Amino acid sequence: MDDLRELIEQLSSGRISRREFIRKAFMLGLSASAIGSILAACGGGAGSTPTAGTSGGAASSPSPSPSGSPKSSASAPPPTPTPYKPQSFGSKSAKVKIRYWTILSSVDGIVMNDLVRKFTEENPDIAVESLQGLTDFIQKMQAAAISGTAPDVALVRHTYIGPFALKNVLSELQTTELEEAGIKAEDYYPEVWKFTQFEGKQYTVPLDMHCHAMLYNKKILKDNNVSVPTTLDEWTAVVEKVTKDGIIGYQTFALGAGAQEYLTWYWYGIHKQFGGEMLSEDGTKAAFNTPEGIEAVKWMKDIQQKGNPKNAAITDLARTGKVATWPDGPWISTLYFNPEKSPAAKDIDVVPLPQHDPKHKAVWGQSHQLALPRQQSQDQARREASLRFIEWITRHSVDWAKAGQIPARNSARQEALQSNDRYLMKLRAWAKQLPYLKFMPIHPAILEIMPRIAANVEGAILGRWSVEQGLKQAENEVNQILARSGQ
Repeated sequence: MDDLRELIEQLSSGRISRREFIRKAFMLGLSASAIGSILAACGGGAGSTPTAGTSGGAASSPSPSPSGSPKSSASAPPPTPTPYKPQSFGSKSAKVKIRYWTILSSVDGIVMNDLVRKFTEENPDIAVESLQGLTDFIQKMQAAAISGTAPDVALVRHTYIGPFALKNVLSELQTTELEEAGIKAEDYYPEVWKFTQFEGKQYTVPLDMHCHAMLYNKKILKDNNVSVPTTLDEWTAVVEKVTKDGIIGYQTFALGAGAQEYLTWYWYGIHKQFGGEMLSEDGTKAAFNTPEGIEAVKWMKDIQQKGNPKNAAITDLARTGKVATWPDGPWISTLYFNPEKSPAAKDIDVVPLPQHDPKHKAVWGQSHQLALPRQQSQDQARREASLRFIEWITRHSVDWAKAGQIPARNSARQEALQSNDRYLMKLRAWAKQLPYLKFMPIHPAILEIMPRIAANVEGAILGRWSVEQGLKQAENEVNQILARSGQ
């Protein structure tokens, strides 16, 4: 099994070719069908190289992902890939060795590996092989589950739960074993705990939460004698007034090549503000092509055209004081509020996202969650060690908060939000929105649905077609996906 695991990792990292993988896999006794499944799940043997960038805000992009690296605009060149490499922590003589996979990169990956190192120092009987920055994550997890080479622990987004559960990638977590490990539902933020389950089964433990807030340049607003907006209408009015003399009034990070997933996140929060739903209650039909849905996208189009009609990239412009307002997540804290990386840091602040309707307060929400992937032959010692690892990581997630994430565990979140650390203090603006956090539904087809919505909404915002045409086309495409998937 170890030989097969190593072989798949060689294929995933591009260290061997497809041909060489097939030859060695046959030598290990794998069937042709098993080999085909692994190759398909690994994307045909393409190298697994994480995108250079950050999900913690330390790279040059102003809008890093909570677990990946989007491009900030169509004009932004693709970053240079860097190969991932597993790191081992703990004693080689440790009684139990576990493997841990994530898609975290740059600052997030560094912070997470530091947590892993601290865990092994406090738990010398457990060694951890940590693999950060794993791209093609979903395909590789599916391949590993098929081949019996899955890691012991994986960090996933809550939107992965439905697709993974459908394909039997994750192991169900039992309440008794969680409690024995010190993991209890009441220790976590209630809203995020609900999104650890699918069809009545528990699959994950939440590590954090994140959402969008509004960043703004205090000097620009003061120079134009305008107040910080609290409603969407006020936001549009402010943007219209300050967009002049080389100042960009507004920009969303989520437009352009490679950013469609992030546009879906932002759209979802705005859509919910207008009272819209993404899917029907039973999850079988698209539900966003409504008067409310049309108005939401019209607002997104209007503010973009008034604040940044040329759709200029804001990577350096915001840091040098040329952008008035923009939405983004807490993971960018160490970028925009750091004077070493942002000359305008002293002028940049953050407030909760402006709202459309007090009756429908909403911001998009998402969560990194820890799961136990399915094993073909479960080693109980490794499973118990993995649960100890999960409990420890969530209990110490105040350190994870320094990468720009709001801890899901109550004690860690309280400690983070009471801290005088300059970056953790900024988390308070995002955390104020927790009562109206809106998570996308856990649905087996959600990862197919999101890019179809995003592509059509983006086209409407950029004027390629009308808002009505965009939502109608998105509705048709999503309904086709749902019909095909049987949902």
